[in-house]
Amino acid sequence: MTTLTHLDWQPVILLKVVRLPFGGWGGWSLQRAYLALHGERLLYADWTLEADERAEALVCTTGWTLASMPDIAFRLHGKGAKLLPSGTWVLPYTDSVFSPYGIANTMLLRLIRHIDQQPTDPLTLSLLARLTQLL
Repeated sequence: MTTLTHLDWQPVILLKVVRLPFGGWGGWSLQRAYLALHGERLLYADWTLEADERAEALVCTTGWTLASMPDIAFRLHGKGAKLLPSGTWVLPYTDSVFSPYGIANTMLLRLIRHIDQQPTDPLTLSLLARLTQLL
């Protein structure tokens, strides 16, 4: 098993806004991960994978090639099936950025569950009313 611990693994936030067929918005996908370049190949390691465990058997190639790893947020563009789909934002990881996205994601999922299970329930309608006031 070839170790990849020598690579410059960057903690990142992967944010993908999900669009439904015919132009609707479906929400977003949010996760933390580690990315590194090996040659020009962009590699992915799960957030829970410790630095000394990053080896070829546990790390995935994403299908993306980059000349260098940007220090700022960037968006993946291109065609083809990849571990990270086109349109994914790669944001440098900080707790202060990930936390509000994580909280918003949890709250939106709760709201969607309310809508799916009890669309006319007073609590659901109250949550929708409060949301529309915020936006």
